[in-house]
Amino acid sequence: MPELPEVESVRRGLVAAQLRTRVSSLWRSPSRLRIGKHWAEENLACLQGAMPAEVGRRGKYLLWSFTGADGAALGLVIHLGMSGRCGVASAEQARVLHTHLALGFEDGRELRLVDPRRFGGLRAGALAELLATPPISGLGPEPLEPGFSGAVLEQALGRSARPIRDALLDQSAVAGLGNIYAVEALFLAGIYPQLEARRLHRSAWDRLAVAVVTVLRQGIENGGTTLKDFRNVVGEVGRNQDDLKVYGRAGEPCPRCGAPLVGFVSGGRSGAFCPKDQPRPRTRLLH
Repeated sequence: MPELPEVESVRRGLVAAQLRTRVSSLWRSPSRLRIGKHWAEENLACLQGAMPAEVGRRGKYLLWSFTGADGAALGLVIHLGMSGRCGVASAEQARVLHTHLALGFEDGRELRLVDPRRFGGLRAGALAELLATPPISGLGPEPLEPGFSGAVLEQALGRSARPIRDALLDQSAVAGLGNIYAVEALFLAGIYPQLEARRLHRSAWDRLAVAVVTVLRQGIENGGTTLKDFRNVVGEVGRNQDDLKVYGRAGEPCPRCGAPLVGFVSGGRSGAFCPKDQPRPRTRLLH
């Protein structure tokens, strides 16, 4: 599933595409997307005649602002799900298989959402309502914005009995962080991924917050991680998979010390860690 760096790469691609003319057409496939109850009413018709404005992001969600034909502040939330891709194409260009949205603009271009597995989501409406309701309203702090720190993480997760890797995936604690970057951040911070979150000392939380920011920025600089489906707006794969230190590398030598990396599965998600650089602590707290 695309995480913060992948969605940010798509956001930047949409900004670069400079879609600045009014919405002139809207096509939606008959296939329902399967994301869940918050996405049952897509309300896409409200975008007809709207003028596009800022393309934003909140966690793993694209949040595109529009000014409606009547001057109302509108928004479009896009969730890429497991296999969703956003691209910009000429209206004359044939739509590929599994296209579910074609939002046409007066300049003859279309924003298209392609999602073979249909776990993505679309929701439009009044911008204030989108911000005040799930899923956007339930998101935690943005890790790349000022104020994110070890103290913020500790306040959100410091009492949790969940393994720290699992706890980091809670979007109400930190928005946009997913399995790949959580595993990488724990390696960078030297923290055993299956340690209960409540056992981390403040210094470990501080290291972890710095590591989260570092791996996310690296992912953005590399254009995201492509393990299977992810492509940016112009169809390019990310490069960050080449720089992953431990994720997906169980059994390979640790890039830091050479010890064989160990794989694990928790909460239905796999990961890997170095038993020497991320040892299971013997003390009550990890300092």
